[in-house]
Amino acid sequence: MDFKKIRAKEFPEVERITFLDAACVSLAPQRTVKALTDFVNYCARNDEESSSAHHVGMDAKRQKAYIEAAKLLNADIEEIALVESTTHGLNIAATSLPLEAGDKVVTTSLEFLQVAMPWCMMRKNKDIEVEVIPGRDGRFETRDFEEAIDDRTKLIVISSVEWCNGWKIDLKELGALCKEKGVYLVVDAVQHVGVNKLDVKEMPMDIMTAGGHKWLNSPFGTGILYVNKELIPKIDPAFWGYLNLKEPEGGWPAYFGNPGISPVNEWEFPDTARKFEIGGTSNYPGAIALGESLGLVNEIGIDNIEKHVFQLTEYAMDRLREVGATLVTHPDEKHRSGIVIFRFYRSMEEERKLLEEFHKNDVYVAMRFTSNIGGLRISCQYYNLEEDIDRLIDVLRKAGARKKPDYRKK
Repeated sequence: MDFKKIRAKEFPEVERITFLDAACVSLAPQRTVKALTDFVNYCARNDEESSSAHHVGMDAKRQKAYIEAAKLLNADIEEIALVESTTHGLNIAATSLPLEAGDKVVTTSLEFLQVAMPWCMMRKNKDIEVEVIPGRDGRFETRDFEEAIDDRTKLIVISSVEWCNGWKIDLKELGALCKEKGVYLVVDAVQHVGVNKLDVKEMPMDIMTAGGHKWLNSPFGTGILYVNKELIPKIDPAFWGYLNLKEPEGGWPAYFGNPGISPVNEWEFPDTARKFEIGGTSNYPGAIALGESLGLVNEIGIDNIEKHVFQLTEYAMDRLREVGATLVTHPDEKHRSGIVIFRFYRSMEEERKLLEEFHKNDVYVAMRFTSNIGGLRISCQYYNLEEDIDRLIDVLRKAGARKKPDYRKK
C-alpha cells in the first residue's frame, strides 16, 4: 500500500503542515470534498421530476455511509444507524437501556467527560450508582472490570481507546465477560474506529458509537451508531421519526398524496438500528461525507492502516526516547492505538510553551489530561509518514538545547 501516494492525492494539505492531531478533529480527503461540492451543486438544482422526488434522492445519498460502516465493523447493515456525534450515540444508549433504582454503572477514571456524563446526570432522577475504576498507571485490564461487577451491575460504559494516554482495551475479552455476566457493554470508539480494527462479531458489545470527525476524517457532524441485532427488538428509542417507519407502499410522495391519511395510527417501526435515528430531514452533507471517508478507509483496508500506524507509533516512541522525552503511553503492543502521549518538562508552564512552539512551526499536536494522566498528544493516522515525526522531533531537539527535558515518571 503506497501511503505516500494516498497522502499526496487525498490529503495535499499535510505536505504543507505537519498534522499529527487526528484524535482532535481530522482533515477531509479530497474525494470527500468533491462529494460535498457535488451535493451542494445538486441542492442548487432540481434534477428529478418534483421536489418530493428530490427529497427522496437526498435520502438515498445517505446509503453509502451505512454500507461502508457495516463493512468496516463487520456488522449487519440493520445494526448500523447514523448519528450526529459520539455524544448523540451515548445519549441514545443512556435513554434506551433500562436502569432501575439500585442499579450500578461502571466506567473508568480516564474517560472523556461525555462518556460518563449521561449516567451521572441520571442520578438526579434515578437512584443509580456510577462506579469509577481507577486503573493502574492508566492501564485497564478485563480483570479490573470483573472485580467491579456485582449483582447490581447492569452496564459498563468505556472508551475502547483512552484519549489521554492511548490505552486500547481488549474488547474481545471484556465483551465476553459482559455477555457471561449479563451486563450491557456500551463503547465509545471515537478514538478507535478508522485506525484500529474493530470487528463487532469478534468483539461482542451491545452499543458502540463513534463520531466521524476524528480518525474517520469526516469532520461534518455525522457518526456511526452500532446496536447489536439481539438487543434492537428489546429496547425502544427516546424519540420517534417518520422516516424510520416502514416505508408505505409506493413511497412517501404517493402516501402524502392520499386524501385518507391520518396523523394518528398504529405506526410500525422495523427492528433495525435506524429506529434510534431522529428520523426527520437529516444532515445529508454529513452522511455523504462520512460515506466517502469510510469508503477510503475500506479501500485502503483497516489491516493495512493498523499495520502502518503501528510502525509509525513505534518510530515515534523510539525518536521521543532519543531526545529525552518520557512516554506516558504504554508500549504494550496488545494495547497500542494511534495515540502517543509524552511529557518533556515537569513545569506545566514549560509544557504549554512547548505546545505553542509546535504550533508556531506548523506541527499540529494537542495537550490532553484526565485524572492527572496525560501530556502532549501525537495522533498517527494513515496519511502520516516518518518525516512528520522527524519534524516534531526537530522542534523538541531545539527546545531541549535551550532547556533540558526534566520530566520523569514517579
